[in-house]
Amino acid sequence: MLLVAVLGLLIALPLAALVGTNTYRGQLAVSAQQQASRHLTTATLVENAPTPVPATDGAYLSANGGTTGTHARWTLPDGAERVGTVAADPGSPAGTRVPVWLSDAGNPVPAPMTSSDATTTGILAGIFAWLVVALGLTAVYWSVRLVLDRRRAVHWEREWQYAGERWARF
Repeated sequence: MLLVAVLGLLIALPLAALVGTNTYRGQLAVSAQQQASRHLTTATLVENAPTPVPATDGAYLSANGGTTGTHARWTLPDGAERVGTVAADPGSPAGTRVPVWLSDAGNPVPAPMTSSDATTTGILAGIFAWLVVALGLTAVYWSVRLVLDRRRAVHWEREWQYAGERWARF
């Protein structure tokens, strides 16, 4: 059974590489699509960004773990102006210019995925796939071993009873 588990782990390596490669290709396509449809511009804050709230232990808490949503104004490529909420550093005064990624419709969106993000996702997917197989094979190995150990223990107990009966006659 141990040999089967080890062979299964070795067979899982190329399968995990295949999963990682396919995930990388898919994420690279998403990255290319996002790079083509998202545009970086600069927004100007129209109000002061909220200041962080002091916590009881002297640390500061912000709404988004480092950035806060603040009203800002930005200009679209066609010259139209938009007003909306963008991420800004806590405590930033009105008039501060912040970088903003916009969709083709002119709405703020997260920054596009980079090729290094796609690479990282592909590598992690391959590792995770191999670990899932390893966990499954380990569970099967220990389950089979437990069943076999119990069967051997029952057989061993029967043999001792039989031997005890034979020894009692002498």
